[in-house]
Amino acid sequence: MINLLKHISIRKLRRDKAKTKLKQQLWEAQRPLKEIQNKIDEEKKDLNKKHFQIKFPSWSKIFLAFLFINFTILEIFIGYVTIKTFYIALNVGMMPDFTPLITLIGAVIGQTLSYGIYTIKSKAENIEGGITYEMAKMQMEQQNVDNLEGGCG
Repeated sequence: MINLLKHISIRKLRRDKAKTKLKQQLWEAQRPLKEIQNKIDEEKKDLNKKHFQIKFPSWSKIFLAFLFINFTILEIFIGYVTIKTFYIALNVGMMPDFTPLITLIGAVIGQTLSYGIYTIKSKAENIEGGITYEMAKMQMEQQNVDNLEGGCG
């Protein structure tokens, strides 16, 4: 009876050992695939993070938008005031007053000058030696170095 139990326990140990070896071989075969899948998942997460990040516009763009909105509101208001003065002048029987249109000239000139100054500033930043150009160039060089280091390791 003891020999039978010994024989059964030895067979059970051999079977467990064979199962463990089979699992190990299976893991060795699947490990490269799982590593690749994990790398792909990490890259997807990074891309999703970059996709949903909202880049805050520069202060010069915000200021330019403020100026355009402000001047546009001013131009609409001047148009409204001019129409009202024409209406009042027609009802009273006097000549229409064109003085509100003088302000319109200043608003249009201010809008044109602000756009011109912004384009000159942007041009200076984006040519070689400009802040934006140099930053983009540095970033690309850093990415190339990171890619080269990542490929070697």
